[in-house]
Amino acid sequence: MTSSFTDPVAPFPGWTRRMYRLSRPVTDEDIQAFLADQELYIRETPSGTRAIIHKFGLVEINLIVGEREAEVWFAPEQGAYPSEYVDALFSTRF
Repeated sequence: MTSSFTDPVAPFPGWTRRMYRLSRPVTDEDIQAFLADQELYIRETPSGTRAIIHKFGLVEINLIVGEREAEVWFAPEQGAYPSEYVDALFSTRF
C-alpha cells in the first residue's frame, strides 16, 4: 500500500517525520477533536484534502479524511515529550 502523504516537506528545518498507522479511517470528528484551540490549515493535494494541525509548536499533525494513516512532524529539540504527547492523543481516538 502506498502512502497518501507523498513529497514530505518539514514545517520547520530539522523537524522529524513519523508515520502512524491508525486502527480505522480518519473522520472529520477526529480532526475537530484534535484541533481544540490550535491552528488548522487546509491544503488540497492529489490524494485529497489534507488537514494540518499545529499543536503548541511541538508537533504538526497531517490528516486526510478516510485514510488510515497520519503524518506527524516533531520538533526534535523537545526530546521525547512530543512523541509521547501524540501517542497519548491518538490513543484517545484510535
